[in-house]
Amino acid sequence: MVAFLLAGAYAASYGLWRSAQLLPLALEGKDISLKFRVLTPPEQRGEYRPYYRFDADTDLKSLGRVRLNWYEEKPPVLGHVYQAQLRLKRPYGYRSPGAFDYGRWLFVSGYSATGYVRRSENLTKGEASNVFSAQISRYRLIAAPRAHLDRYPNGAIMKALLFADRSDISSAQWQLFQQTGTSHLMAISGMHIGMILLWGWGFGRVAVFFFPRALLLRPLTAMLFCVIYAAMAGFTVPTQRALVMAAIGLLAYGLRRHISVWQAYFLAMLVVLIVDPLAPHQIGFNLSFAAVGVLLWAFQGRRQRGGGGLLHSQWVVVIGLLPVLGMWGLGFSLASFPANLLAIPLVGLLILPSLFGGLLLLPIWPGMANSLFAVADSLLTCLQAALGIAGQWHAIIQFHPSVLAASLALVAVVILLLPRGIPAKWLAFVPLLAMFYCPVPRPAKGDLWATVLDVGQGVAVLIQTRNTSLLYDVGPDFSSGFNSADAVVLPALATYGIDRLDTLVLSHGDRDHAGAAPALIAKITPTQLFVGEPISRLSLIGKRCHQADSWTWDGIPFEFLSTSLPNSSGNNASCVLKVGEGAASILLTGDIEAEVERHLLESQASKLNSTVLLAPHHGSKTSSTREFIAAVSPSEVVFPAARLNSYGHPASSVLQRYERQGSRCWHTGLHGTIQYRFRRGELSEINYARARRYYWEEPAGFEICLKFKSEG
Repeated sequence: MVAFLLAGAYAASYGLWRSAQLLPLALEGKDISLKFRVLTPPEQRGEYRPYYRFDADTDLKSLGRVRLNWYEEKPPVLGHVYQAQLRLKRPYGYRSPGAFDYGRWLFVSGYSATGYVRRSENLTKGEASNVFSAQISRYRLIAAPRAHLDRYPNGAIMKALLFADRSDISSAQWQLFQQTGTSHLMAISGMHIGMILLWGWGFGRVAVFFFPRALLLRPLTAMLFCVIYAAMAGFTVPTQRALVMAAIGLLAYGLRRHISVWQAYFLAMLVVLIVDPLAPHQIGFNLSFAAVGVLLWAFQGRRQRGGGGLLHSQWVVVIGLLPVLGMWGLGFSLASFPANLLAIPLVGLLILPSLFGGLLLLPIWPGMANSLFAVADSLLTCLQAALGIAGQWHAIIQFHPSVLAASLALVAVVILLLPRGIPAKWLAFVPLLAMFYCPVPRPAKGDLWATVLDVGQGVAVLIQTRNTSLLYDVGPDFSSGFNSADAVVLPALATYGIDRLDTLVLSHGDRDHAGAAPALIAKITPTQLFVGEPISRLSLIGKRCHQADSWTWDGIPFEFLSTSLPNSSGNNASCVLKVGEGAASILLTGDIEAEVERHLLESQASKLNSTVLLAPHHGSKTSSTREFIAAVSPSEVVFPAARLNSYGHPASSVLQRYERQGSRCWHTGLHGTIQYRFRRGELSEINYARARRYYWEEPAGFEICLKFKSEG
């Protein structure tokens, strides 16, 4: 009990300390003149308008590490200090079902703010900092071999395997590794540390011949090799775990003591948690310790030899990690089993030794080092070709078990990995397989669910009836290759158990509404497509929504309200979709402006009244006229806009209009994804993602209209 209380107090103190390092709310979105030091090599991003991203610390003492974008032509220099106007905000990311929580990752990774450099004032530009930084020293140490590896086609993967530097791995390569379940090989882990330990042990054995009385030379040399390599890899969580377990084993050898593997395992976990109590928020911590834990549980007291051991260990890891993969929403592919049977021995026995040998020989025998690097490069090319074949064999199965289902699956894994001879243990497959078939809630017949997804400064709304699904807009894409379809929409569809779209509506061609449409259509082809205006970059030809007929799904009416104006394009070409009727209705308006609102009032005013309104044009002052708001008379209005967006959406004057109307206001940038559930002809339930917030986040339940009262 005392240990538990001490651990809780320590974790709480650590959390308070990290929270105190966050950017003060009063400084968010404002220009701040600060000195900052470049801590990491600038990473070039973007295609059409390249820019650079890097980590930095600042002269604002209360502020921790920040992640900055630099939009000048030449990148900043590692280790140099600059004076500039910075525009910063707290760690923040999308909050949508199944989506990667970037804000959470930023905080637990040690960032206190993100932002960009607005104007460099050149006051101290180019001046190197004399303050020691382990991170800068690490990058300078590995700078020469990193640059040397760039000459090889697979240099990005080689840098990831050697230095845990994954910044240059392409999205296509990441997708291949994820499809085949081999992305874990890109993280410095036990396999890497184990190989370095053996090399250090070998050097120690050679040294013993010259110093016969130095009995501890072998374990000390092996440990020194491991520490140096772990430092080069940046002491990631899997590296910390492997390093601690190696240290315990070497210490036991040196002291001639027996220490069980379970003692080493839990001590490694304790050390990692002491170093960083927030580590459990990282997927690497969970997968690393889960994989080692199931292997120890499965092989305790048993020995495996040869290929049978590899087959068994791979089977154990696949089975053991299923509940963890489900809880993190990572999906699973049957192709991962054969892919890892090939990849693990190839990387561990051939590729890594070639890379390590080349790294050691590079300063003293460059010719041989290049030969070893070339061998590793060729083997990586062959590996990716084989993984490409395996990836086509079976698609990733997305599953999102409930807490109960995942808990039962964990118990099932423990039972399945018991030694042979346990009667009827095969029955444990039932709860394990049931995890893949957890029923996903759907609206009852005649009911309607409308989910406004958090896609930043963009729109994506999912409409569900009992048997059908409609998606209104897909959100933006960016020049860096990032898009909201892959990041938010597809994970949300998987979470809701939707594997097909009956209808996709692209209100108009603007990038924040239809930018991610090509990425979505490449993964899931809608049965029918409606567009507000022609969109040339699509592989499908859509019907114009303005002339479309109304229809009914599961008792729910759908109707496009005609907004056709002469030569309308862009915002005013937006599809306006009315879903439902009476007290169970939602009006989706795209980016229509005051001119179209007046047209709707003149021609179809009787159809505008709706319970929920997607605010026109994200709440811009060019829309939401008083007459239009009065005609719709929404009890709920949602603004699909990014937090602290540069457009000032929603405008304060617009908020005041909705306030006077008596509407309750929602903001995806503040509340995350918002779901409205209509049952039996009325709005019965509202759920929003940030109702459950992390302790380091500011409350999401504050009012943005004076009448707003948060349900949370």
